Amino acid sequence: MASHINFLYSKEQELSSLTSLFDESWIYKYCTNIKKRGGRGSTLLFTHPNGQGCVLRHYFRGGFIGKIIKDIFFLFEKHAHRSFDEYNLLLWMRSNGLQVPKPIIAREQKYFGFLKQDIVIEEIFGSNDLAHIIDKRPLTDLELKNIGLSIKKMFDLGVDHTDLNIRNILLDDKGLVYLIDFDKCFRCELSLKRKQEILERLLRSFNKEMLIKKQKIFFDEKSFEILRQTALSA
Repeated sequence: MASHINFLYSKEQELSSLTSLFDESWIYKYCTNIKKRGGRGSTLLFTHPNGQGCVLRHYFRGGFIGKIIKDIFFLFEKHAHRSFDEYNLLLWMRSNGLQVPKPIIAREQKYFGFLKQDIVIEEIFGSNDLAHIIDKRPLTDLELKNIGLSIKKMFDLGVDHTDLNIRNILLDDKGLVYLIDFDKCFRCELSLKRKQEILERLLRSFNKEMLIKKQKIFFDEKSFEILRQTALSA
């Protein structure tokens, strides 16, 4: 039993109407289009009875330590408040013109010195990630340029995306680019070297997709240069 539960949400909405978004039994009873994604079922997508698309994500640890304590975050850790940090960062980026999902509510459950955490964000309807798209067709030069412009905007805002990959970039049915999954991301003074490292990580995720997929995917490194040059442009 949690000793204390804290929430972060827009005060324009009633808390009592939002807390049900963390209750899987309520979701399966009243919501539609329910899908589980991610390792260990950490992400639940669903459509609220009011028609809003929602994404519920529970925070798990990665790496070796995650095999032992899984979803426990100690209060003395530097980045202990991951759900609140991501909520605030998403809100700030949206207010500064970057296309990212709208945060709905974040929750911290405190247990005498450690936390368990969840966040609910708005689902981007009519969108697909780049991994899905390049299974079907190549990205156009305009799409690559627009992706580069979104990343450049993120760089200009001083946001370090620690895991930018082809599953964290979405294109919607209007051609708009959305960047997602800002867990453990933060604001800082980005050096050119760090920007290049982020783009190299993205390129590796394209190349990795070519290795793990049995069928041919529609990507070549030459086209990536359009994205890279746009993202790094002055």
